[in-house]
This record gives sequence, structure tokens and C-alpha cells, in this order.
Amino acid sequence: MKKILSLIILFLPAIAFSQIWYVGGNAGVSFSNYKAKTPWKEVSNMGFSVGAKAFKQINSNYGLTMELHYIQKGYFHKVCNDIYDQFEANYIEVPVMMDYTFIVPSLQNWRGHVNLGVYAAYWLSGKYKMKGFDETSEDFDFKKNEVTRFDFGPNAGGRIEYILKNGSISLDFRYEIGLLDLQKQANDNTKNTNRSFIVGLTYLKPLSR
Repeated sequence: MKKILSLIILFLPAIAFSQIWYVGGNAGVSFSNYKAKTPWKEVSNMGFSVGAKAFKQINSNYGLTMELHYIQKGYFHKVCNDIYDQFEANYIEVPVMMDYTFIVPSLQNWRGHVNLGVYAAYWLSGKYKMKGFDETSEDFDFKKNEVTRFDFGPNAGGRIEYILKNGSISLDFRYEIGLLDLQKQANDNTKNTNRSFIVGLTYLKPLSR
């Protein structure tokens, strides 16, 4: 992760003098789980992600992507068809990624992007859902559970972009690995760290100088 941060800092002077900013919004679906292993079947907790994106082209191949978005994470442990333990967590997240752009051969108006970077997030709220003989749902109590509300880690992904007359639309995908143990408790040897895969659509439009 230190190497990724060094690359971003190295490119900052070039970014300041680059020509075009592209701004827009994105929306998609997140599939998340904790790294901690359980004896139950682990099913991805499905949520959604929505926010704003900015992209700055540094040269013909390199750029910088920054986002501010709301995302749902958590876990889903399925004991059997009628019994499960589910946790939904809501975050505000800021990913920052270096972008490598390449032309898709033989396809006019198409470009591919490979992204590598880091993210920081703040845990807004959460909800437990349990189903057994009865179904229960309760809001997550941060003070009672003594959790870490900040999260950060590396991410990697890409997007397939189609160039429009005055903007572009792209299919995005990204995988994130949280580094912090969010619910560490005494005598707890598990690593309750986030793992998330996000896929969605982005619309970007160039900003005039």
C-alpha cells in the first residue's frame, strides 16, 4: 500500500497541470463479507453503492480517479435455509486510484481502464438481522460493541468505457480489502475485516476550463 501511495504522490505535480477533468456519478451493487471464517455457509451480503466520481487524464495512458460514495457492506452467514445471521453496514467511502487507459483493438469509441489504489471509509450505521424460530432485527450499537468506525485498505479493478459525443458511460468493477479488525474483542482470534466486490455504471462528462 505504501508503494501505491508513493505513486499517487509522484503523479500529483503532473495532475495539477493536466488538461481535462471528467466528473459524473455512479451507481452499482456491492457484494461483501468479513474475512473471518465461520462453520456456516458464507453468502455474500448484497447492498448498493451510489456516489460521485472525478477522473483526470494526465496523459494518453495515465490518469487519476477519485470517488465519494455511499456503500453498503457487511456479512451473511447462512446456517440453513430457514436460519441465518446477517449484518448490514453503511459507509461513506473515498477511493483514490491510479488509472491506466488503453484502446480496445478493432472497437471504435471503446477504451479499457485498469485501476489500482487505496480507499478510506467511515462507518455510519449498521443493522443485525437474525432468523431462527423467530425473526429479529436491531440497530447496531457502536458504543456497546466498542468497534472501529474507520476503515481503509487497497483496492484494484477496472472499467470498460464507451465514448459518447459529450461524455462517456462505463461498466465498473472493483475489489476492496479492508485492513482493520472492525469488531476486535478480548479473546477473539478472528479477523473481522471487510472484503467487497463492487460492480456498477458510471457516467462522466468533461469540465470546461
